[in-house]
Amino acid sequence: MPIRQSRWFSTFAGIAILLLSVPSARAETLTVWAMGEEGLRIAAMARKFEAETPGVKVITQAIPWDAAHEKLLTVVVGGLPPDVSQMGTTWMAEFATLQAFEPLDDYVRQSGIVKQDKFFSGSWQTGVVKGRLYGIPWYVDTRVLFYRKDLLAQAGIPHPPRTWNELKAACKVLRKDSDRNGKADSYGITLPVRDWGVFLSFVWQNGGDVFRPASPEYIEAMKYYASFFREDLAPSGRAADIDLFQAFKTGFYAMFISGPWMVELIDRELPELKGKWGAALMPKKKHGTSFVGGSNLVVFKDSKKKELAWKFVEFMSRTDNQIEWHRMLNSLPAVKDAWNAPALAKHEMLRVFGDQMEDVQSPPNVPEWEQIASLINTRMESVILSPRGEGDKIEQVMREHQREVEDAVKERETSGVRVDQFLYTALAMACGVAFLYFYISHRVSTVDAKSNRRTLPRNERASSFFNTLRRAYPGYLFILPSVMVLTLFLFIPILASFLISLTDWNIYSLADRGRLNFVGFKNYMDVVHDQVFWKSLWNTLFFTAVGVPFTIMISLLCAVVLNEKFVRWKTFFRTAFFLPVISTIVAVAVVWRWIYNPEYGLLNWFMKSVGLPEFNWLSDPSTALASLILMAAWKNFGYNMVIFLAGLQSIPEALYESARIDGANVWQLFLHVTLPGLRTTTVFVAVMSTIGYLQFFAEPYVMTNKGGPLNSTMSIVLYMYNQGFKFFQLGYASALAYILFGIIFAFTFLQIRLRKSGFETPV
Repeated sequence: MPIRQSRWFSTFAGIAILLLSVPSARAETLTVWAMGEEGLRIAAMARKFEAETPGVKVITQAIPWDAAHEKLLTVVVGGLPPDVSQMGTTWMAEFATLQAFEPLDDYVRQSGIVKQDKFFSGSWQTGVVKGRLYGIPWYVDTRVLFYRKDLLAQAGIPHPPRTWNELKAACKVLRKDSDRNGKADSYGITLPVRDWGVFLSFVWQNGGDVFRPASPEYIEAMKYYASFFREDLAPSGRAADIDLFQAFKTGFYAMFISGPWMVELIDRELPELKGKWGAALMPKKKHGTSFVGGSNLVVFKDSKKKELAWKFVEFMSRTDNQIEWHRMLNSLPAVKDAWNAPALAKHEMLRVFGDQMEDVQSPPNVPEWEQIASLINTRMESVILSPRGEGDKIEQVMREHQREVEDAVKERETSGVRVDQFLYTALAMACGVAFLYFYISHRVSTVDAKSNRRTLPRNERASSFFNTLRRAYPGYLFILPSVMVLTLFLFIPILASFLISLTDWNIYSLADRGRLNFVGFKNYMDVVHDQVFWKSLWNTLFFTAVGVPFTIMISLLCAVVLNEKFVRWKTFFRTAFFLPVISTIVAVAVVWRWIYNPEYGLLNWFMKSVGLPEFNWLSDPSTALASLILMAAWKNFGYNMVIFLAGLQSIPEALYESARIDGANVWQLFLHVTLPGLRTTTVFVAVMSTIGYLQFFAEPYVMTNKGGPLNSTMSIVLYMYNQGFKFFQLGYASALAYILFGIIFAFTFLQIRLRKSGFETPV
């Protein structure tokens, strides 16, 4: 190398080494997740934090509320959580049980900003799980009583109800039946039929305990709550589905219970009511307690930047930033000093929420809370919607509810067999079976073309085996990638789910695999005694038995009509009929909820026009499942119609010509030519439709509040989803999955056997 080039090379190399030796000036990153509207607005606060903390870059991520729980669970199990995240108050216990959070007790002791006495007592307790602090309240919400000032004044009620007795008396005065037709023209209050948050406020006001439903205080609260529906002081049928804003505007409802978001919504949606409505504290019995919710900020245990994450939590807990966050989002501050800001202190409605926060209570922080909340909602429905004679047995219902709650929180008894021991035993047995199989295969005789048995010498047998393998290995190489993919993503998960169904895998086992035990077929035996399972099984079979023939008939009818030569615009109709198949269930739900609306819906309008009785389609247990069948048939018939069209076009036209020459009419052509020609197609459509309808899930999940009312639309798949992904009973959910597989296999096998036993014999 020339001397000049060598010098240039040495110079550039020295500069490169010098640059590499300089410490990186790249900013330290902090990942923050938030949900809903908070996720869209938190970026502004992140920029402010960056300005106060040089060298730090905050990456914010907005997560939709309806996907937040699954998303958080996924990143926790995967070990890749954010540094800081918003967390719903009712989710704290389950994620703390999964050991996902960093305990914050030591951080609070050393902090000059975050102190327990600066927060509302009720909201602070939402972050405490088993005596340890895992979350800091970010913002809060509670429930208060909204009321029409003018309507109460016209009824001679000088102030909003302050006690249980005053609330009941006011509702009796405000309920009116002007035309005396037995139906109320207006109600004093609307109360939810299925909302544990509102109902538990009444339980706490009476000194009741969530874990003691059979106690006198809890029973009295349930009787008081149900009395509003028994005495027709609150609507439970068609009137309950009226739009809340329209009902509040017209005076159909004079009062309702809700959260702080309604203040802004009423101002925006009902400007004509300005000055005519107000908010008041919850009516008292022994206490005036209300439910407290909101969100907390948590630091994840797997975060690599816990100190910086805590600094961000402190930043969001400062009084000035709490006030700023309220200004941006209208959320209620968790820090008490922030309520002295003029925007809150001088706001008549919001000041009520601040006063109510002094007497609030949160649901117990136990990982089984989702299951308990579901049980409370179900029992509310059973008491409120049951016939009056059965509804009087509240004490018996509450005793049954007590056993349900105790079973939900009771620790599972261990079987004495650890899962690792079971797996070792199962692996040894599998190896033994495999060895026995290959040994027997090695010793048995081969069979010749005439089924005569003869034993080949060992050397010939080995030679024949290797020759066959040598000839076939290129084919095996071609299918190897597909087999590997199927093994990894199908066969292994199937085997794993079966093994899980033989264990007591729950939320505690997710956190500590040492608590996972082999229980054999106990989960399957428990299913036999599960009343909700039998209800879901009946619903699923009824949905399939009625829905499949109904859908096939509609599909076949449309296919036959569109196959006729005289029909014009065939392409348009085929496309229009197929559109519901590719539409999302959410879009379909919006359309059909409007059709089923008891007051303004198209279906009730038609029923009324022809003199038929109207129904509360989705809120009545006797009509809810039939309503879903009708919607499912409308959504799915287009797919079967296309298949039937293909089958119709494969039938030779000569068969129709021959039948017409013999004098066959239209009905005879359909009965003796079309149907026999569609036998194979019909079997395929029936099998596929049956498999699909036995797995129906989206319809009740979206349309009927996840299986209501009174579990009248609960399906096996939806029940399995609740057990696995809401209650974390993964072993039990896996057992349900295999039971469903057995049902689907039995139906499919039966249909195929019917086909082979003469269903396709020519006519």
